[in-house]
Order: sequence, then C-alpha cells, then structure tokens
Amino acid sequence: MAEKQTGSCDIERLVEQYSTMVMRQAYFYLKDRHKAEDVCQEVFLRMFNKNPKLPDEQSEKAYLLRVTINLCKDHLKSAWNRKVSYMPENYDAPGRGDSPEEVVLDEEEKRIFLESVMELPQIYKDVVLLFYYHDMPTEQIAKVLEVPGVTVRTRLMRAREKLQVILKRRLAP
Repeated sequence: MAEKQTGSCDIERLVEQYSTMVMRQAYFYLKDRHKAEDVCQEVFLRMFNKNPKLPDEQSEKAYLLRVTINLCKDHLKSAWNRKVSYMPENYDAPGRGDSPEEVVLDEEEKRIFLESVMELPQIYKDVVLLFYYHDMPTEQIAKVLEVPGVTVRTRLMRAREKLQVILKRRLAP
C-alpha cells in the first residue's frame, strides 16, 4: 500500500510538471480540446498503472511524449474517428502562463505561425513541435519518434524550408 501512495505522489508531480506539455502535444495532433483532454488523462493513467522506472526528467518527458503521440495516432486511426467528419474549432490549447501584455503582443504572430505549422505534413509537424515547443534536442526527439538522429535533423531542415514557403504565401499582400 505504501508503494501506491509513493506512486500517487509521484504521479501528482508528473501531472503538475508535464500536463500542459502533454495537453499541447495532444491538441496539435487532434485539433480538438476535449479529445486532447481525454488523451492527456489516458497518458497519466498509463504512467500510473505501468509505473516505469525512468532515470531522469528527460526520460520522463520523452516517455510521456511518446505515449501521447502513440495515443493520438491510435485515436486518429480508429474507425470512429475515420467515420466522423472533422469540424475545426478555434485554437484553445492551454497557455504557458504568460502575462496579459505578452499574450496581446504575440497573439497574431503565434496564430499565423501555428496555422502554418499545422499545414505541414505530420512527419515535419512532429519534429517542429518537439524541437521548438518542447525544447527537445534532436537526439531526444529521435528517441521519442523512434527514428535515427540524422532523420530528425533532415526533417527539421525540410520543415523549415516548407514553413518558409507557407509563411511567405500567408504574409504576401
């Protein structure tokens, strides 16, 4: 019983530390806040049930992102999701706790950039989100996505090229 309590305290720390990151990643995949919340809950439930022994914070972060990405992909492949039409909603992923002034100043720029990132093919979107939004190094991204490091760097380079084209198109008068 004492182990469960230690685990529950640890899971509380993990939820507090990583829930925003997990929620954002799920939202970027699913584009629906309610589905992203469901995935977020499932991620931490799996973490609690499996209770993997992870050596450090980078391993925790990588594990949680890998589970999040896999659950999102499973959801997108599900028969229910394929048969239900997609209805886009306004971006409403949770914020980072910026001050109101920072939010107002950056809102339009972030919206344009986010919409541009969302236009990328999934393989490029993954590396951009992990690299820029989660500040992960390329080798850590390689572990999360289960691809070689050179593949991550190539995808980042190609994603930047594609983003440049998309942003020029969006910002052209």
